[in-house]
Amino acid sequence: MARVDPRAPGRLGPGTPPPAKPRRRWVRWLLLALSLLGLAISAAVLYFFVILPLGFGTSLVAFTAALVPVAIVFSAVWWIDRYTPQPRMSLVYAFAWGAIGSVLLTLWFGGFFDLWISPEDETSLVDTFLGAVVQAPVVEESMKSLGLALLLLRGRRFIAGPIDGVVYAALIAGGFAFTENILYFGSSFHQAQAAGEVDVFWQTFFLRGVLSPFAHVSFTALCGLGLGIAAERRSLMLYFGLGLGGLSLGMVLHALWNGSTFFLPVDPEAPMAGFLRYYVTVQVPIFLLLVGIVLFLRLREKRILRRQLSEYGRAGWFSPDEVEMLVSMRRRRKAEKWAGAHGAVARMGMRDLIRSAISLGMERHSVLFAKPTVRTRARERELLERITADRRLVGALTEPVVRM
Repeated sequence: MARVDPRAPGRLGPGTPPPAKPRRRWVRWLLLALSLLGLAISAAVLYFFVILPLGFGTSLVAFTAALVPVAIVFSAVWWIDRYTPQPRMSLVYAFAWGAIGSVLLTLWFGGFFDLWISPEDETSLVDTFLGAVVQAPVVEESMKSLGLALLLLRGRRFIAGPIDGVVYAALIAGGFAFTENILYFGSSFHQAQAAGEVDVFWQTFFLRGVLSPFAHVSFTALCGLGLGIAAERRSLMLYFGLGLGGLSLGMVLHALWNGSTFFLPVDPEAPMAGFLRYYVTVQVPIFLLLVGIVLFLRLREKRILRRQLSEYGRAGWFSPDEVEMLVSMRRRRKAEKWAGAHGAVARMGMRDLIRSAISLGMERHSVLFAKPTVRTRARERELLERITADRRLVGALTEPVVRM
């Protein structure tokens, strides 16, 4: 097939006629503003009523300690997300929901749920067990997953596949763990000060900050994975089936993690030995299995992108070298560096071209699972026009004005 000139947007044919009713963009912006205002108010409430009572010095120590596990989570999310990057504002929203919204809702609904499941003649041990093994997994995972549902309501451009769901779930869970760690580290620091020893604090830091920075991430990622698969298939039934299935499995793993402290034998001479054996034999294999799933999904994304962009290449939109550049992280960086040698604008144009091509390939893959609609055709045309505009921009800035 003859190669189509990608600089001729007219070859795309007539555009899709505008809808009869114009989209009310102000409604979308109003909802965004209200959600940001709600998070800001929630942050103020959380700070004044939960964190501030710890004391300024204790809060500062706890906050500093909590930065270690959240930095580990951020590094993992960056590595997962860099191949098909998500909008930065939505990533910030996901972390803010986890650190603020889900924590506040958990504190609010947790008390009511605890009263509902508690028997009349419960002892302190039963109350502690129900809170850790039933109340915490159910309420915490539900509130974290609510953030994923809100992202889905805003549109498929945020969660369009399994990797997207895992990325947003990891950020929400990382945010939740960040605030929770501040509270745990602050409480253990108070205990260490009262006892005159630092062992209590460092033990808590070791358990939560070193051994289990991905505990909450692993639980919530299962719901994100299910919702991402459903979004890729564009199936409403799968949204409920896989979403609730992933949420339920995350609750089970959360209960298994919290419940281990009640059933493991404790040796007074080596109190950590039993937990470490359980951690190595149960939790580490579960974590490695989830890591394997993520690695498989990353390789799958690369195969999908190569296949779909090759289809557009056969239609004349990309050359074989361009397809190879778009599916390779190393070649993308080289292309951006080459464009950057001609100025910041050229680099921005190349980066936008790469991201638009990635979105085009992944959107095309998702459309294959359902009937093309007016919206999907309009989205395809929009991305192709952006690629055309970016080609023109980069070409105008990098080609010599006078040919030698």
